[in-house]
Amino acid sequence: MKTLLSEIENRKTVYIDDGDNEKFAIPEFISQNLKYPLFEWQQSAVQNFLIFERINKISAFPELKNQPTHLLFQMATGAGKTLVMAALILYYYQKGYRHFLFFVNQNNIVDKTESNFVESMHPKYLFQPKIMQGETVIPIKKVEAFSPNPQGIEIKFTTIQKLYNDVRIEKENQTTLNDLQKLNLVMLADEAHHLNSQTKKGQQVNLTEITGKTKESEIEAKGWEYMVINQLLHKNGKDNQNILLEFTATIPENAEVQAKYADKIITQFDLKAFILKKHTKEINLISSTLNKKERILHALLFAWYRHQVALKYDIANFKPVMLFRSKDIASSWQDYAFFMQLVKDCSAQDFDFLNHLQDSLTQHNDDIYVQGKTRTEQALQFMQRENLSSWHIAEWVKNNYQDRNVIITNSKTNTKKSEQTDADTERLLNNLEAANNPVRAIFTVDRLTEGWDVLNLFDIVRLYEGQNSGGSTKKTPETTIKEKQLIGRGVRYYPFEFADKPKYQRKFDNELNHELRILEELFYYTFDEKSRYISELKVELRKSGFLTENENKVLATFALKSAVKNSQVLQNWLIWGNRKIPNPNAKQHNVESLQQANEMISYQICSQQITETHLDWQTEQDQDLRINEQMATYVPSQLIANMEKHIFDKALHIKGKAVNSLFHFCNLQQKLGLTRRNQLQQDVLANWKILWQGNKAPQADDKLQACLKVLDRMETLLAQTDTPFIGSQTFNPKSLGDIFTPKQKYVEKNALNPQLAEQYDWFMLDNFAGTSSEQALIELIEQNMANLTAQFDVHLLRNEEIYKIYDFNDGQGFQPDFLLLLKSKQKQPIDGREQYLCYQILIEPKGEHIKDNDQWKQDFLLAITEKYGKAKPIRDDFANYRVIGLPFFVQAEQENFYQALNEVI
Repeated sequence: MKTLLSEIENRKTVYIDDGDNEKFAIPEFISQNLKYPLFEWQQSAVQNFLIFERINKISAFPELKNQPTHLLFQMATGAGKTLVMAALILYYYQKGYRHFLFFVNQNNIVDKTESNFVESMHPKYLFQPKIMQGETVIPIKKVEAFSPNPQGIEIKFTTIQKLYNDVRIEKENQTTLNDLQKLNLVMLADEAHHLNSQTKKGQQVNLTEITGKTKESEIEAKGWEYMVINQLLHKNGKDNQNILLEFTATIPENAEVQAKYADKIITQFDLKAFILKKHTKEINLISSTLNKKERILHALLFAWYRHQVALKYDIANFKPVMLFRSKDIASSWQDYAFFMQLVKDCSAQDFDFLNHLQDSLTQHNDDIYVQGKTRTEQALQFMQRENLSSWHIAEWVKNNYQDRNVIITNSKTNTKKSEQTDADTERLLNNLEAANNPVRAIFTVDRLTEGWDVLNLFDIVRLYEGQNSGGSTKKTPETTIKEKQLIGRGVRYYPFEFADKPKYQRKFDNELNHELRILEELFYYTFDEKSRYISELKVELRKSGFLTENENKVLATFALKSAVKNSQVLQNWLIWGNRKIPNPNAKQHNVESLQQANEMISYQICSQQITETHLDWQTEQDQDLRINEQMATYVPSQLIANMEKHIFDKALHIKGKAVNSLFHFCNLQQKLGLTRRNQLQQDVLANWKILWQGNKAPQADDKLQACLKVLDRMETLLAQTDTPFIGSQTFNPKSLGDIFTPKQKYVEKNALNPQLAEQYDWFMLDNFAGTSSEQALIELIEQNMANLTAQFDVHLLRNEEIYKIYDFNDGQGFQPDFLLLLKSKQKQPIDGREQYLCYQILIEPKGEHIKDNDQWKQDFLLAITEKYGKAKPIRDDFANYRVIGLPFFVQAEQENFYQALNEVI
């Protein structure tokens, strides 16, 4: 089936190959007025949209551009589709649209989205505090009824049900269908999979069958889908410029729905892709035979442990939230009361069950997602190391789960059969990450299965037992589907900073035993009922992409061999590494780079107008030539140092309005060491020139725009040259045993080769998983072992992502794959005494196809050899140690590699 998305993606590929990125460049008005930068998949979504907007014809769908725009953005839960909506609102504002209609199927989603779009003081507000177009502030506000000529952006927030009823039944002071059809509307439909009831029934949405006024009974028969598409988007067949942008995480698996969206899907970023980007927590299912009280206490143990780990690693404002799910509203109130009493009476003795906890946890060794023992062991070991007792947990629970810290998603005044929250509770639910939000526990039934946005939910506890009802052996119960949706709320990643690892991604997929790993996991606790419940839940989670298939992966442990542990190699050998440190010369280097650039910025004078046409030219071509000659006449260039100060300062002011702008004075101080604002014009950029293009003198606005262009160029150059960090020139030692502790990670089955590790005594780890290039390196060392062992004791250590060094030039981290450790068999006179000579040789195997991409790594290795090679010790007080980096080991060039090794030693 031909699709709009495939054509857009194909065009994008051509544009990229041609270097024509302007075809999908995101306008500055958008990027500068959003509060947050777009992630790569959000950028891709907006870029695809811009390509659609900027082309005149879609070959696969020739009539598409002649119709009102109707597009669908399919983006995974938690992938940030609301920020994409904000970007599109800004785009359409620039296009002249002022009226925006947001609708969704649930009131709580409407309430949450209002805050994101119109409450500038809300922590999740998506725009800059002031939306600026040049020097003009663009107001954005919520309205119940659109005004005919608004000064800024007006957004009407509603549910699809309310919108449907508004259109059907006219009331005083209420927006009517007639009102809406008079406007050019941009409609934003969230959770849009709810808008396909008619299509799923196989009924066509006829866009031309009804004209003029439609009877209420006919609208009701047609339904919501008909109302949105026929009456609002297409205005009952009238020509118009309306827009419908749909957003959803899931498109129904229905042939009619799939066909409907073939010419509408503009981007697809599903959950599997999102998980592969490491922007979600990993899900762990904990199945146990614990009773309700013990299951709650087990979850509280993990909450306490997470909190302690966050304190240990200085993770600021960390506040883990847990959620307790009950079977129905009555049970939820009972569970809430039970929990509050448990907290009030909590004592150290309540945690005695931890002594036999391991026997109650069901460990499914064949399934990496159903676990609990490993993390429980870690929590208990943490208590022992830190000398903490159950009394500390009990006190923490009492202090952190008082009345104000616990909420239930059902108002006490609610008389309906479904859950309903009051406004205060809703605000707390939609802002759980805020430092001043006290909530740590939530009791619910199914109120929060859709449209809830939360990052710091880490534990979901199923408080009831028994198989979910309503299912059969062929169909999963609806309750299980809702549990999957609830897990989808909590899987969103909680961003935190640690070392030089990315803030918004999982950091410890290959360090499963790292203490901070528990901040990257969501736990779902359930009673082990020896039924099909867990398998049904896993099937649903896998179907949606929450759990990825790991049939080709196994959990492997990599540890030092027992013989190595018991030898003097481990006890005495030192491993040398450097640190990533602030670059003391960064500011001076940045200033000098900008000064030496001496850029000349061409600027076409916009205020120039050609108002006279000469009619005595013989041809149009001659006339064009004369005009081009006029435009190529240059007035003198102008040094930035000579630019009027108030104009340059105004350009700085405009550029500095964006949050985190380089042109905030504090950032200019940090990057360039400025002590006065005018140093930028009179010193750093003083010799830069503006080359005026035109035959008239530039006006004030020309000069302002040219200065903005200069600052843009400066920002680009600084991004290319700025080096805030470097790798220290000094290497320091740590003992081998301290660095190389056992490591667990998931590896491809076909890469695992424990026999190779066992085969060679000189290979230090008890397991091996690596590429063919790495195996070829090991075979080469074995082939030449006789030559090596004639002089040295030889050990080869594979670096299982534990040892890292930092490039001297820019501090970029590098983990060489192997460390070859050589110790001379005979003592030698070194620094006035007899010592064993010790080599730490860093080796990096590379495939032929990727060696050029990592050239900086080879340059760094060779720089280490040049500085600390055979002739010079790594440190004066350790004169017998040498650290050496070798050229890449490339399988096709292994003789060259071994020759380089021999030359060094």
